[in-house]
Amino acid sequence: MIRTRLWLPAAVLVTSLAAASDYQIKTPKILPPEEYPVRVTIGPVTVAADPYATDDKSFTAFDVKDLNSRGFFPVLVVVRNSSTNPITVRTREIVLVTAAGTTMYSHPAALVVQDVIKAGIKIPKVHSKDPATSTKAGSPLTDFTTKELANRAVEAGSVASGFLFFYTAEPKKNLFAGSTLRIPKIIDEGPRTPLGPFELRLDAALAPAAHK
Repeated sequence: MIRTRLWLPAAVLVTSLAAASDYQIKTPKILPPEEYPVRVTIGPVTVAADPYATDDKSFTAFDVKDLNSRGFFPVLVVVRNSSTNPITVRTREIVLVTAAGTTMYSHPAALVVQDVIKAGIKIPKVHSKDPATSTKAGSPLTDFTTKELANRAVEAGSVASGFLFFYTAEPKKNLFAGSTLRIPKIIDEGPRTPLGPFELRLDAALAPAAHK
């Protein structure tokens, strides 16, 4: 019995790490912000949002077949800066306001990898031999964090994009149905003036079946 208790966690661990080592990098198609149905323009700044509300859609961007079923709902944010000045997007100020009126902050990409790839298995902290959290090219951690929308400056005349990850304990419900992505302000670094708020109602991007 003792051997069985030791062997089972080890077998699950090996399976989890093998899955991480087979992880495939995917390149989602990023459109100009004007081509997304959910977009808001204030002054020289246009912000678009593309909710990834199903496992199938999320699988086109991340090599995880059940990302939404595990409770993580990604949303792609695309920002165009038509100003002559750089602008600053502060990711941690962005919130999702659900249909029920709950305000949610995004889940850091590194924690998404910890929860999804390792599936709750307790493994030693990040180190070079850990394929799930290795920082080498092609690892899940590198993929998720590279695609994450981080605090950044968007140069004049350029476009920036990245994903935010929102978590729900009720993954069978579409978290994005009736929800609004809210960016309180984006800073125009020329005069240091705030633009916003940007209110992006996500329903316009959801297929009818995805609302359920």
